[in-house]
Amino acid sequence: MTHGSTFRITIAALLAVGTAGPGLTGRVDDASIVTTAETQHTPPDQNFYQETAMRPGNYLAKRGDFDPHPFDRTHLGDGLIFDHDYFERKDRRWIDDGIAIGGYFSPNFQWGSEGGGSHGIGEYLLVGSWEIIRKGGQAGRIIFGLAHDQTIGSLTTRKFANNQGIVETPNDLDTDPDKTFTTFGLLAWEQEFWASENSGWGYRAGQLFAPAFFAQSVYLDDDRQLFLARPLAAAAGAQWVGSNDIGLGAQVVTWKRDWYTTVSVIDGDSDRTFPDFSSLAEGRFLYLGEVGIERNLGGPNEFTIRFTYTHLDETVRDGAVKPAGESAIISFERKFNDRWALAGRWSKSYRRLTADYRELYSFAAVLLQPFSFDDDSVGLGLFAGDPADSAKGTEYGAEIFYKLRLTQGISLMPDVQYWYRDDSGGTQTRSWVCGFRLNFEF
Repeated sequence: MTHGSTFRITIAALLAVGTAGPGLTGRVDDASIVTTAETQHTPPDQNFYQETAMRPGNYLAKRGDFDPHPFDRTHLGDGLIFDHDYFERKDRRWIDDGIAIGGYFSPNFQWGSEGGGSHGIGEYLLVGSWEIIRKGGQAGRIIFGLAHDQTIGSLTTRKFANNQGIVETPNDLDTDPDKTFTTFGLLAWEQEFWASENSGWGYRAGQLFAPAFFAQSVYLDDDRQLFLARPLAAAAGAQWVGSNDIGLGAQVVTWKRDWYTTVSVIDGDSDRTFPDFSSLAEGRFLYLGEVGIERNLGGPNEFTIRFTYTHLDETVRDGAVKPAGESAIISFERKFNDRWALAGRWSKSYRRLTADYRELYSFAAVLLQPFSFDDDSVGLGLFAGDPADSAKGTEYGAEIFYKLRLTQGISLMPDVQYWYRDDSGGTQTRSWVCGFRLNFEF
């Protein structure tokens, strides 16, 4: 985050995997959280679930087979507490009662070749959804998300990055100066109308986390289920929006066949730890708009491409005035025969150059289910970022990871990063960063 990325509710997994998707992320999915629990089961009323399911890229709802739990083949078997039966019951509770609660605890540790000490941070996430309305072409639900970041050890994320000499951070969870951050970053009502496979519209209103609902590339930004380095794992969007991405607001989505559009207005200068009505009255907003194409969603050859535009009003923080600014983002992902995937993203900030990068390119190739283990993946990511500080040269990097599904609720992801930059003053950066992420899902 500068507290920001805790809610990578890529809502494509908000509760589905008991985590959130890439964000209260998520899918996203990177989302990215689709804000309702997904399921493998055939619902009692198949027609209802097909006709009212909003498409996942629209980040309002999706009922279908997006949640892979429970897995058939893992490295260490079924697990103890959160076993096959647990996730079966969880799926059934959503289908029968419209109630889903899940979350995760995710500690990360990293070491750099330039010394200066190791860095650790733990992320805790609890998310839930209660679908109260289920009738005809309508569905309505309450969603919530609570997140907590806790630095492990003495080094903040930024200090660790400084020790390695890099502009951006090798872990997307930027640490607050007091080494802890808690936010009630999602508390909203969402509802869809006249929803079918080919058309419909919906809205959400309340405390929103902007990156969960815009510009997701699931194989780059899936609540850090894959990459760790910020240029690959961070929520897509303006690099300076990290301190202005949680607040009271509203979003509208409409879709017809493969196309969708969505717009949102969110308080751009809120406290971010809880719904901040006093800040909302001051009238400084973050505006977001997006148009996208989605095809074969959930299928073996899924394809999405999105164009996103944001504007942030002038804001005031600790007596300092920061100017208004805009950003543009293009993101895409393409899956091939359920075996591998490509994803990419370009983003650029205009006028308000207060963050690490003003422009960023990132690209990833991911092999899905290597050696036939469910939820395993191997990926290679590449990125290039133009620092906001003009005295610094373009920063390049690469990351490779291997995510292993150990049990139904536990995964382990080791990764290796390489960072490279030459500055105009002759300063060079060459740094290797190694780390791993443990993830305990429930």
